[in-house]
Amino acid sequence: MMTQKKAKMIYRTVGFSLTALCFVLSFVYRPYAYSHHLNDFHLADSYTSFFGVPIVVCLTQAYSRFRNGRWSIPKTIFCAIGLFMIWEIVDGLLAKRMDRIDIAASWISGGLMYGLYLIFGFKSVEDYQE
Repeated sequence: MMTQKKAKMIYRTVGFSLTALCFVLSFVYRPYAYSHHLNDFHLADSYTSFFGVPIVVCLTQAYSRFRNGRWSIPKTIFCAIGLFMIWEIVDGLLAKRMDRIDIAASWISGGLMYGLYLIFGFKSVEDYQE
């Protein structure tokens, strides 16, 4: 039986691994794709939004204190999508035009996360015993 400590460690490891992957992609893949004019279906532009939802879900599960299902995985997925949508809207109002591809990437990522949640039965950290 998995304990809360082990579950938090797994969520923390996945969250930080995806964050590290985003940094590597920023410094390696994005400049390569731009310099070689690759048609990568906007992956070089939107991978941060795509990986952002799983990062937020994993790190929320790893570092939040839980009370009565407050941060269940489906709620966290929905809040992460909302967070990235608000980020794109504010960015569109302040700096540039709104990037609909990033919003779509957040929704697709959230849908995939929810699908994985349903298929594999990932549990919130609070569902594990101390």
